[in-house]
Amino acid sequence: MPDVSEPAPELQTRPLWARGLNRSITFILNSLLWVGLWLGAFVALFIAIRSFSDSDWLNSLQGSAHLVAEIAVRALFVLPLAVWIMLMIHPIRTRWWLVQRVSGLGRLRRPAPPASTAVAPVPAAGVEPAPVAPANRPLLQPTRPPQPMSRRRFLGESALFGGLMAYSMFVEPYALQAVEIDIPVPNLPDRFVGMRVAQMSDLHINSYTTAADLERAVALVNSLRPDVVLLTGDFVDWDAKYADDATRPFRDLVASEGVFSVLGNHDYYSGNIEQIKRSIRQHDLGLLVNQHTTIRRGADTLTIVGLDDPRHNRSGNGPRMSVESIDPARAMRGMPAHGPRLLMVHNPILIPELVQRYELDLITSGHTHGGQFQVPILTDRLVESVEYFVRGRYDLGRTQVYVNRGFGFTGPPIRFRARPEITLLRLVKA
Repeated sequence: MPDVSEPAPELQTRPLWARGLNRSITFILNSLLWVGLWLGAFVALFIAIRSFSDSDWLNSLQGSAHLVAEIAVRALFVLPLAVWIMLMIHPIRTRWWLVQRVSGLGRLRRPAPPASTAVAPVPAAGVEPAPVAPANRPLLQPTRPPQPMSRRRFLGESALFGGLMAYSMFVEPYALQAVEIDIPVPNLPDRFVGMRVAQMSDLHINSYTTAADLERAVALVNSLRPDVVLLTGDFVDWDAKYADDATRPFRDLVASEGVFSVLGNHDYYSGNIEQIKRSIRQHDLGLLVNQHTTIRRGADTLTIVGLDDPRHNRSGNGPRMSVESIDPARAMRGMPAHGPRLLMVHNPILIPELVQRYELDLITSGHTHGGQFQVPILTDRLVESVEYFVRGRYDLGRTQVYVNRGFGFTGPPIRFRARPEITLLRLVKA
């Protein structure tokens, strides 16, 4: 919390209301300074992210050159990220240190007036000396510097936060995990028992999450021997120029009954959704935009429904984040009356309403990145307050929901306690 300095000794002679006003104004100015520094660090971090995530020169590098450049770029994020964090953990010390470095120590303290060479008159014996008027100083006094941190504490915190950021930037984002889970489906036909459904989500391909990274993920998907692969949106991070890099590696997927895709909010944020659609279709990734497709095994069927992203109001038939805005009724029109129903939607925010309106057996989603930077308790509460779901499997009665943690990341190139994920969902009888 921003500090309030004690009034200087000469201010003690001021009226009580003046001292209270001094404290209040000092507190307000210190608070505004802290907020300004905090926002400045955040803006610097955001600019660094946007400057490098879609940079052509970084994307043009290959192999070890790209690796070295990517490490250097990520290291550039450390300073604004560290300042941003430290302003929250040690607001007074960090604020003082920043202002001291920017303004210079001499500007923080008003220099003492030069000592006078005049000899003060000596009062006569028995005569009280006249009171000396306080120096004419401004109401606002500079904040006293905080007590210095001990070397042991400084080294300990530096090691802790430095190690945390290094792990979050250089280790966990690459620790791709294959998660296998059984999904119980009511009245699942025997022909579909054991069906293997692989899911990837939130690729966020850019200059430092590249097609080469995606090729390694595709090899891992193939090792799981899926029957179907579902891609639940956010192929690119911010720029549609990466659409081919985000789709071309999937040509090597081996899935006996097809690959199917839906769009995510970042695909729309790219500003050229048609280019992304063309790349998805060009590489035969089964794009479903408020559509469904049917897989047949003998006389039995399994329907896969793909909904548009709820953040993009395509139909205009209601609020942007409403079920009406994505028109699921159109997507489900003409579906077989019987058989399992799997639904794909990038953002899980509308899942509770979809479950109330429609009979669905499994919903696959993404968008949340599993929290991306998992602060115990806090991250889950924040994400759930907005999107209702964070990661993993949720049992909503008849309907099973799975929220994939995603492959890439957006914003700071970090992950913590939210490893990138490829999911293999095995359908079993409920």
